[in-house]
Amino acid sequence: MHDLIREKIDNWVSDFCQTDAIRRFTPNIREVAEEILTTFLLGACDPRGIEPGDIEQSDIRDSLLGPVAKLAIADKLKPEVPELCGALLSTLETQGRLSGGCGLGAYAHALREAYLQASSGKQKPITRPGSKIGRNDPCPCGSGRKYKKCCMLN
Repeated sequence: MHDLIREKIDNWVSDFCQTDAIRRFTPNIREVAEEILTTFLLGACDPRGIEPGDIEQSDIRDSLLGPVAKLAIADKLKPEVPELCGALLSTLETQGRLSGGCGLGAYAHALREAYLQASSGKQKPITRPGSKIGRNDPCPCGSGRKYKKCCMLN
């Protein structure tokens, strides 16, 4: 079954790469488009073992932020990747292969910032939800004493 899905994905990607829809992308991204798009669709189908025509938003998110983000792609090409994946999904709908492809394509495009963050390899800084408690501030336990004389020592 897996070989049939792989063959279907390869055919869909190959067909897309021969359409006019890919011409709007830079020549550099077109050179690696087949690898990116194959990884994208495989990453969307494999975890749940589904057909490419059955993918949903969660599959797209997991694939774009997972296997596709881990691909070795030049940094200058990365901003085009979510749009490329979205264009594939939209084209698949117009070809009658994927229902809701335009909406899924828009969702893939909306994941651009999350994709760029995931593909950079840098972790997002952790921010504290509230302000830091100072030594001379009232203690948050509600005792009425200064923090340095109350809970800071515990």
